[in-house]
Amino acid sequence: MVAYRNSYHPIDAAILWCDLADHESEILQIELSHPGGLLKHFPQWPTLHLYAERICDAIVNGELPATYLGGPIGLSVPEQRAYWSIRHPDLYSWFARTYPHEKPAFLFPRKSDHSLCVSLGVHLALQADRDVLLRELERLRLTYAALCNRDSPEFDDPTKTPTPKSKSGVLSENAALLLYVIVGALLTLILGKSEKGLPRSIFEDQAAIVDAMTTLFSGVRGLKKRTLDRKFAEARRRFAQAGRE
Repeated sequence: MVAYRNSYHPIDAAILWCDLADHESEILQIELSHPGGLLKHFPQWPTLHLYAERICDAIVNGELPATYLGGPIGLSVPEQRAYWSIRHPDLYSWFARTYPHEKPAFLFPRKSDHSLCVSLGVHLALQADRDVLLRELERLRLTYAALCNRDSPEFDDPTKTPTPKSKSGVLSENAALLLYVIVGALLTLILGKSEKGLPRSIFEDQAAIVDAMTTLFSGVRGLKKRTLDRKFAEARRRFAQAGRE
């Protein structure tokens, strides 16, 4: 980061304009011993000579206020340029007026862009939604595991109403349809937005939900990517059909 200065010599400003601050000592040594020899001694930096001449020409033509050892500038003698001084505000104004599309960092500090940052309040709200969804996902996982295991104690509890099954022990068509509709509604809720237009969860699409489930519950039978993709697609289709009925 370039430190702020109250004033600059023309060669100082040219060096900073070219972003050559790391080579300042060798450039100043040549400029003091061989005035006007920048292009000859530093052909690899042609803009250094060009920018220095632009600044000096602006001073000579009265476009850029400057002083010589604290007094007015007299004749344009190359040896005197090393002692010309330009105030920071004058150099800033000259740049803004003459080269509005160029914003060298030593005059125009870069401002941090926070437009893409998420506020703390939004982050906490999304985190809370995520926690709720994870708990709901865990509940659904347990329910699914119980449905897949006919020997689960849940089915030995006479106080609970068993899920309707066919004689073969497989869920009836109506029960399966109901589960599809419920899952489809849950997916629609998770991937939707609130009344204020904010996402209800951290998941952007169905693929993100599938990735999260296969990562968190990699050891659970039936929760494979291909199976989830197929079942979720069917659930969303059945839910859409239920909404049109």
